[in-house]
Amino acid sequence: MTYSLLVRCPRSGRFGIAMASYSLAIGRLTDGIRANVGVSVSQGYPNPANNFLALNLLAAGFTAAHALGDLIVNDPHSDWRQILVVDRTGAVAVKDGTHLRPWAGHVLGEGCVAAGDRLAGRAVLTAMLEAYASQPNAVLEDRLLLALEAGRDAGGEKGKAGPLRERSAAVVVCANDDYTEWDLRVDQHDGAIAELRRVHAEYQPHAAYYIERAANPHKAVPAMEFADMLKRKSA
Repeated sequence: MTYSLLVRCPRSGRFGIAMASYSLAIGRLTDGIRANVGVSVSQGYPNPANNFLALNLLAAGFTAAHALGDLIVNDPHSDWRQILVVDRTGAVAVKDGTHLRPWAGHVLGEGCVAAGDRLAGRAVLTAMLEAYASQPNAVLEDRLLLALEAGRDAGGEKGKAGPLRERSAAVVVCANDDYTEWDLRVDQHDGAIAELRRVHAEYQPHAAYYIERAANPHKAVPAMEFADMLKRKSA
């Protein structure tokens, strides 16, 4: 019961993941991302170990299709999962397991894929791709959050008794470093995407500060002083 978007931005080369789910702490599944290598997610009935194997294969130079094939062979329960892989060229490979809960499936875009299970329908994924594509010049993290909001507004997840609220959500982006450049998540909230939007807006003016503080710690002001500076600017 998850919907997600995996992308390689053709303009910047950055990789990104956006995920939302009725399940708690869905952000724990967003660790399958590495700069200049690729991105992979296992969802549905997830096996997080698939993410690490996928990245190792992609780092060795294998394509998304080859990596997916090896993941399937290595995972005796792959029919219970949705496995998504995007490689450094933007090529996409997907397996929709036969035991996923309906509605389940995926929709491809340029260098990206939207996918999910137990959704209100295909329109959820189409809306995500359309929102992502609607602002090609925006930074990737903003586009990913727009996609999550569009998926939610198009119906999101649906259980036997009707619509399900997303209780966790995450947006993760990596560029040229070994660590993630943007990594925000909400692990438990009855409106997790709306809460992620709030956290996103709160964090945005701090992002450059944290990067600069790591690069030049001898010049950095303490975090509380920087926060006070922001408050004075907004007053």
